[in-house]
Amino acid sequence: MTTRHRTRRIDWESASAKPSWFFGTGATTAERTLAHLAAAAGIAVLLWTARDLPWPWWKYLVGAVLVYDLAGGVVANGLNAAKRFYHGPLPLPPTRLNRLLHNEIGFAAVHLQPILIGVLFGGPRWWGPLWYAWALAGVVLVARAQLYLARPLGLFVVLIGVMIAPTLPSPEGFAWLPAVLLLKLVLAHAVPEEPYGRTESA
Repeated sequence: MTTRHRTRRIDWESASAKPSWFFGTGATTAERTLAHLAAAAGIAVLLWTARDLPWPWWKYLVGAVLVYDLAGGVVANGLNAAKRFYHGPLPLPPTRLNRLLHNEIGFAAVHLQPILIGVLFGGPRWWGPLWYAWALAGVVLVARAQLYLARPLGLFVVLIGVMIAPTLPSPEGFAWLPAVLLLKLVLAHAVPEEPYGRTESA
């Protein structure tokens, strides 16, 4: 066994005074910083690609808020802290809402961003429902799959979506959304993985 493999430490017990739906349980400063950087980079890309579109100011604001959650969520959902929070025992009171959001399928079901974007930014009427349904179906497949198939099945769902998305019409400024949505919900969130603790080596 290599040194790299020997130094891996799975940590389900890291405590956090305030577990976060965005960062998970026990997120380090480095983990939180990476998620914020991804969110900021996503906003920058949106503003750059939409710079010539005739949007009123409120569309830029709504777009930035949605992108912050989606782009930042790709990295945040892949954090060890998020894996600890979502794939371990619920670290919050077991209310109906908490149980819904802690479930992979329930978490995906509340992500209505593609439908909202389709309504507010135009484009084909089927675009938002299509990608919402694609992401939700992908999460259901991953959640119901045998554990050893969960990751490759998630990769398959994301791969086909990423290849198809550029061939379809979309709301102006949001051609990237299907890829980011699938990365966030299917691959980063739904695939069960052990949360690694901090070690001295990679």
